[in-house]
Amino acid sequence: RGGYGLGVEGGEGEQQSLPPPFPYSIDLSPTTIDAAAAKNSKKVRKLVIRHLEDEDITNILPEVVREFGALIPPSSSTTPKQPGDELATKIENYLFSLTVLIGLTQRVVRREKGYSATNAACPDHNVICLVEQTPTNNDDNNNDWQQQSYSERIVGIAELSWQPPNPNGNAPPFVLPYFMKTLISRYGPSRDASSSKKEPVGYVSNVLVWKTRRGRGYGRVLMAALEGIANIWGCDDVRLHVDANEYSGRIARGLYWNLGVSVCVCVCV
Repeated sequence: RGGYGLGVEGGEGEQQSLPPPFPYSIDLSPTTIDAAAAKNSKKVRKLVIRHLEDEDITNILPEVVREFGALIPPSSSTTPKQPGDELATKIENYLFSLTVLIGLTQRVVRREKGYSATNAACPDHNVICLVEQTPTNNDDNNNDWQQQSYSERIVGIAELSWQPPNPNGNAPPFVLPYFMKTLISRYGPSRDASSSKKEPVGYVSNVLVWKTRRGRGYGRVLMAALEGIANIWGCDDVRLHVDANEYSGRIARGLYWNLGVSVCVCVCV
């Protein structure tokens, strides 16, 4: 555990149904001394952490697909194209996009049910998004620049879910019923036999900051929010997988190590 959480508290080891206090706003506005200059600035003023909603999914879908699956670009190879190559590429892109769309929609529905006072479902999925808020106008007649309207742009997402303690498996693309996760945790062939945990554990996945917004500490903000949710859920630890490749995984590994995440190397045979 890295000591983050954005002030979100919960009883460790004791699951609660209280939803996280989102939206959570981080003020990036300049100090009062700089307020005059800020009136003529278009810089980001706030970061807002909130739940991913249905209306957000189509907006973030291209970025998510590019990062995690890849919308395959037209081939620039000089090798002659084979009959059906272009059609196969289009089908692959469509199927992956459909998978992401269905999976994100399921996660939004599960989160809403899990935190509903009228539904006993476990809140076992929570996808959050990081939103930049920027002033929409420079009104010289507005003496209180903090009260002006803002435009919003999603620049990152992350997910916390309950998953079976499988050291060799990631979170599946589609949402499983919680009772199935429990059965897999207890009797599944890929469960962690060396661990005493026979129930689903907190699992971090789909941590993504848009490429144009990397290097600003946004990944740390997302991880802090997920730890806050984990505290509310009563997780006594949180697990994740990271790319072990020395090149492609170096940025993600650096983020998690700097947050104090313990490393466990898993070898798949």
